Amino acid sequence: MDSQIDIAFQALAGGPITMYHDIRILENDLVWYKENNYKVYDFDTTNWTIGQAHSELKKKMGFPHYYGNNLNAFNDCLGDTFTKEMKGQVIVFRHFDKFSKSEKDFCLGLLDIIADVSRSWLLDGERLIGIIQSDDPYISYDKVGGNKPYWNRQEWLDSNRIKK
Repeated sequence: MDSQIDIAFQALAGGPITMYHDIRILENDLVWYKENNYKVYDFDTTNWTIGQAHSELKKKMGFPHYYGNNLNAFNDCLGDTFTKEMKGQVIVFRHFDKFSKSEKDFCLGLLDIIADVSRSWLLDGERLIGIIQSDDPYISYDKVGGNKPYWNRQEWLDSNRIKK
């Protein structure tokens, strides 16, 4: 991987939510984020319910004990995680296609909040990036925060993601 490429800039240029299919590409990019002073929150959503989602978000992201276990609380608490000590933050949702099929409205709400908070943080020079890893190479999502989540720079061509 070329260390001169600013993966975060490339990700945010298309919108705050980036999609991945290939785990190896995702892992390589996560190494870059960590080496470049990004805090990475990594979630496996395979067996998530809405309740489990809130529980894991609260625990891993260090939300306060009074976290309300709803999207409004997620919005409030996510905004409070801003820190100048890091270059930015990355929230990774692995196997998100499975969870989003069962909880579409919740998932779109979650991504929409990340997109909105990301835009606010950019005004202060902080970067927030949402990453969706999907086992389904054909999946697409509606707009969140004004942009459709798009495939990362290495998988945006269908032929790079869909094996025949």
